[in-house]
Amino acid sequence: MNVLRYCNLDESLQGEDSLVCHSALERLFKTKELDYMSYIVLRMFENTEVALEDPQRYRIEMTFSRGADLSPLEKNDGHQEHTLPIMGPERLQEAVSYLTLEKMEKMIRPFAMPAEDFPPPSTPQGFSGYFSKSAGVLERLSKSSQLTMSNS
Repeated sequence: MNVLRYCNLDESLQGEDSLVCHSALERLFKTKELDYMSYIVLRMFENTEVALEDPQRYRIEMTFSRGADLSPLEKNDGHQEHTLPIMGPERLQEAVSYLTLEKMEKMIRPFAMPAEDFPPPSTPQGFSGYFSKSAGVLERLSKSSQLTMSNS
């Protein structure tokens, strides 16, 4: 959430507006904590009527929920609730704003972990794959078809 909120403060992005609108920043400031069942949703939409190279081709919509609204230990209206109300999603942008994929990438790239910092891909010890049996069947079928072709 902090990257979305404050990415425009990076010195490489001088003068850029925040990805999060002012009203959403105020709501986030008033949110004491993001805890149980809180989430962020990034949805990407494609306009297929726009050229592939056009930055307007893809737009991003961001929403968040602060999750559980009450502590299960707090009393509400004189009785204890047995469930926690979960807050619905709230927009992080103005309804009329248009956040392009290109701008989002530009804004969050300084905070991305470099590819060389990711551990190399590896297969867990003892894991032969989900399709080990079907792979063996396919291999036998291809060998038998090759034998059939060479005999004919």
